[in-house]
Amino acid sequence: MIDKKYIEDRKEFFSVLFVISVIFVIYALAYLLNDSNWSNTTASGYCERVRDSWIREPTNTISNLAFVFVGMYILWLAQYDPLDGKPSLSNRSWFLIMYAISCVAVGMGSFAMHGFNTGWGGWLDVTGMIMYISMPVFYNFSRFLRWTETEFISYYLISNFIFAILLWQYSLLTFLWGALIGIWLSQELALKYQKQPHIIFLVPTSIIMFLYLYTSPNKTPIDFVIDEIEGILLWAALAYFLYRIEDIKLERTHTPYFWAGFAAYGLATIIWQPSKTDGVLCDPDSLVQGHAIWHLLGAVAMWCFYKYFRTEIDSY
Repeated sequence: MIDKKYIEDRKEFFSVLFVISVIFVIYALAYLLNDSNWSNTTASGYCERVRDSWIREPTNTISNLAFVFVGMYILWLAQYDPLDGKPSLSNRSWFLIMYAISCVAVGMGSFAMHGFNTGWGGWLDVTGMIMYISMPVFYNFSRFLRWTETEFISYYLISNFIFAILLWQYSLLTFLWGALIGIWLSQELALKYQKQPHIIFLVPTSIIMFLYLYTSPNKTPIDFVIDEIEGILLWAALAYFLYRIEDIKLERTHTPYFWAGFAAYGLATIIWQPSKTDGVLCDPDSLVQGHAIWHLLGAVAMWCFYKYFRTEIDSY
C-alpha cells in the first residue's frame, strides 16, 4: 500500500520522479504552444531522418529513456542502502543521489535534443553530458581530499553551473568532455600508481589521443598536441598534484564492473562516429540507429560504473 511511510522510505526516488514528470509536462507545453512550428531547428547530425511529428527523431529520442531508467533504478535501490557509515556511493548519501541525477540529466537533455532539434535542446543535451562525466571527477576528489557532502555538492553544482554557461556561450563540449575523461582516468590510475606520476600522465593522454584521432580522421598526433595543449598541460599538472597529495587510502575492485563499463563506453564510441549522417552505418529510415545503440551502451556503462564505485574500501 502506498502511504506516507512508503513514500518517505523512497523519498529520493519519488522526488526525482516528480521533477521528471514536471519536465516532461514542460516539454509537452513547449511543443503545443509552438504549434509544432519550431524556429531555428536543425537535424542533430546523427543519421535518423527527421519526422514532422511530435518527436523529430523517434529512435534516437526514445532510446534516451535508458539513461533515465538507470538513474531511477539507482534511486529505487537506495531504499535498501544503509544510512550510517562514511557517506559514499554505497550508502544513502548525496553522493549516491547526485550520481543518479546525473544519469537522469543525460537522458532528459538528449531527449530534448533529438526530440525537438532546437538550440536549447542541444544545450540541455551537452549540459547533461557534462553533469555526468564530471560526477566521478568530483566524487574522486571528495574521497582523496576528504570533502564533506556539503563541500562536494557545492563544488559540483557551482562548477556545473559555470560549465553550462561556457557550453551556451562557447560550445566547449569537446574540450570539457575530453579534459574531464582525462582527469577521471588519471584519478583511477592514482589509486594504484600514485607514486608513478608518469603513468598517471601518459595513460590518459594516450587514450584521449586515440579518441581524438578516431573522431577526427584527418588529424595527426601533432594536431592533437597543438589542438589539445591545454588539456595535456592540465593532465600533467594533475599527475603531479595526485603524486604530491596525502597517500590515497582507497581500494576498488576493477573487475568486472570498471572494465565492463570501460568496454561498453569504448564500443559505443566506436559506433558513434560511423553512425553520424552520411556515415557508413547510417540508414536514415531504419528503426535500428547506431546513435540509439550509443545511448543504450552509455546507459550500460553508467550502471557498471555505479557498481564499480560501490566496491570501494575506505581506509582513511
